[in-house]
Amino acid sequence: MKNKNLGFTLIELLVVIMIIGVLSSIILTSLSNSRARAYDSKIKQQLNGFRTATEIYFTNQDPNSYNTTGNLIISCANGIFSDISSENGAPGLYLDSANLPDFAITVCGANASGSAYAVKAPLYSGNEYWCIDNGGFSGLVADAITGPTTICP
Repeated sequence: MKNKNLGFTLIELLVVIMIIGVLSSIILTSLSNSRARAYDSKIKQQLNGFRTATEIYFTNQDPNSYNTTGNLIISCANGIFSDISSENGAPGLYLDSANLPDFAITVCGANASGSAYAVKAPLYSGNEYWCIDNGGFSGLVADAITGPTTICP
């Protein structure tokens, strides 16, 4: 006598679907973490590129300065923060919103004499910020720039 039931039982199908669901949730979680790390890496890369471009800008000025137009700047929309000329290293391109992740809103500060600046942008977590300044600091800080500042804490 031959057994004509050659298909899978309902329990076997449910177990397979459950295993696929668990594996897909693990994969989606790791992809989400990868995306967050990629966003953070992009912000760090752009700000470090900005610092390099500002040094080119600095040496092209006569006298040497970060040329902050003679006043305290807390906006990334003017002065050195918006210069996109290639002969000056185009520091403004690194802070352009088109070159940063959507959530990244940079905060800039520079002194009136043009001798110092600081730039800070939020990382993907929203609780930490990446900060650079002309003194060579490049790293994580826990608080946002709340007012004009020229150094990273």
